[in-house]
Amino acid sequence: MPFAKHETFHIREGWLFKGMNAVEEDPHVFLADDASERLGLGKNMIRALRFWMTATGLTEEYQKDRYTNQRLTEPFGQLVWESDPYLEEDGTLWLLHYHLVRDADNATAWHWFFNHFSQPVFDQSNFVDALQSWVISAEGRSISENSLKRDFDCLVHTYLPDRRSRTPEDLIESPLAQLGLMTEANNGQVRRYRLLRPSPARIDPLILLYILLDRQEHHREGTQQVGLGEVLREPANAGRVFNIGTAGLSEAITRLNDEHPRHSVHLRRTAGLDQLTLPEITADEILNRYYGRRH
Repeated sequence: MPFAKHETFHIREGWLFKGMNAVEEDPHVFLADDASERLGLGKNMIRALRFWMTATGLTEEYQKDRYTNQRLTEPFGQLVWESDPYLEEDGTLWLLHYHLVRDADNATAWHWFFNHFSQPVFDQSNFVDALQSWVISAEGRSISENSLKRDFDCLVHTYLPDRRSRTPEDLIESPLAQLGLMTEANNGQVRRYRLLRPSPARIDPLILLYILLDRQEHHREGTQQVGLGEVLREPANAGRVFNIGTAGLSEAITRLNDEHPRHSVHLRRTAGLDQLTLPEITADEILNRYYGRRH
């Protein structure tokens, strides 16, 4: 479980476009001797951008001729680069967030926070204590408290920019702040934060369906049925990703069925078992349809 690979830098506006453009021009760019000149970033920021590119699912690393390179992922990274390179669509932002939430191997703190942390109002102290307990339980070892504090600060800045910061670089907003997932909930001298439930109207129906299908393909391949409780509480499924409950999910599914009847999700309520039946289509096909309609 890696921590603090972001070098204390949250995603900045324009960084992911810069990264995609650079990788398309030179897959080895992040490790090139002249990377700072070409990217216009300091060395620590370059390491941070390299991390964010893979953690958000836009690129993947591979070895070629003893060099570590990056390329756009298929289909997600390529579709974003072709159809929404400036991250103007809410759907793209939700998908970047989804990749962070599901990536326990790289964005460990993000994965834990949205999938396992149970306090809607929190501060640095209870965040760090709870994350440390989770790590010890999972791996039998502790992590440097300073590393966990850096992850806390970076995660908060990912979703809630600190407009009181003194340096211009820290004032550059993260694109994921637009999702409206976090706000300040200060109480006295302690800075506290609240995780918010976004309006289902902010969630594009095809993005919802993509996540439902993607989790199904990874965990229940070969069946179209999934329990409502699993969708709401399973790590990296729709309930956790969007931080929505039963009512919000039902509203989002209704919108999906109204706008895309060919890809309807059917909810069957029976005694003691509420079950969803998903359409027979792949997650990648839905992703292509989402971006294809924007050409």
